[in-house]
Amino acid sequence: MNTITVAARKLTLPLLHIDSGVVPPFVTLITVTLLGSLFVPHFGTMRTMSGIISGTAINAMVVIGVTLLMIAGEFDLSVGAIVAMGGFVFATNIVHGGSPVVAVVLALFVSGILGTVNGLLVTWARIPSFIVTLGTASIYRAAVWIFSGGLMIQTPDRLPGVDLINGRLDVVNQFFVQANFRTSVVWVLAIGLLVQFVLVRTQFGNHIFAVGGNVGAAAAQGVNVNLMKVACFIITGVLAGAAGILTFSEFQTIFVATGLGVELTAIAAAVVGGTLLTGGSGNIIGGLIGVVLIEMLRTGVILLGLPSDNFEAIVGVTIIGAVVLNNWLSKRI
Repeated sequence: MNTITVAARKLTLPLLHIDSGVVPPFVTLITVTLLGSLFVPHFGTMRTMSGIISGTAINAMVVIGVTLLMIAGEFDLSVGAIVAMGGFVFATNIVHGGSPVVAVVLALFVSGILGTVNGLLVTWARIPSFIVTLGTASIYRAAVWIFSGGLMIQTPDRLPGVDLINGRLDVVNQFFVQANFRTSVVWVLAIGLLVQFVLVRTQFGNHIFAVGGNVGAAAAQGVNVNLMKVACFIITGVLAGAAGILTFSEFQTIFVATGLGVELTAIAAAVVGGTLLTGGSGNIIGGLIGVVLIEMLRTGVILLGLPSDNFEAIVGVTIIGAVVLNNWLSKRI
């Protein structure tokens, strides 16, 4: 191992242990930001940048859980449906005059239960999580339909507590012209840093890496593999439910199709951020960088006025390009 490689691996922060695996996606992010600022109209403005950061918050909450789960070697394709369920449980309670605190607790509890079901099916039935959550995604979406009666919840009134959850962050916005930062950014950063700390500085986190890296070796060392996996599914479900709460708090609208497709965005963000599909390696900070990068690409496509029917294709190509660039930079580091 040469000196450069050793030095790169020591690029860490003492408490969060953000290792050199974050460097490639970070360099990619900077590259996209510079190119966008140079060639895309209005891309580099405070209004656009703050909009990108705030716009990623809802998906970023899901990405935190999905990244953690992927490090443990599992997938969850049902997070989109859980986002909708969490949003509906929260909205139903708060719209009818319920306490915002109670509404949040109930939404997170129900979402955690759905995550628990996923975890138990994977560990007890010994069925791959990709198959299990592909099935529960449809089941949970049907449950959302039944719970909501197929109706959208929408209100023009600013309900109590929603500004704290996902309102304008005026304490910051007042210092920047046309800034549009939202409180959801604070929640995402706080939870993301907390999960990163737990992942790299606790025995729980060490066990997650061990389970994702080599299940047999982890079990031989006394790690309760099933418990760890179920715990990760629960955390993923709770964070997906939190994303549903953020969604309703911002738009004051929730419908059955809310969260549709967010699972693929979350997986893409985790991969772009350096998390291995095979498990055992990854970083929450990298996942957050990945979701910001994807949102930047989407925004760039919109600002360039490219045909809307090619929107997803263009973003897909650029995501693949970002992963290729990340891998190339990783080899150089």
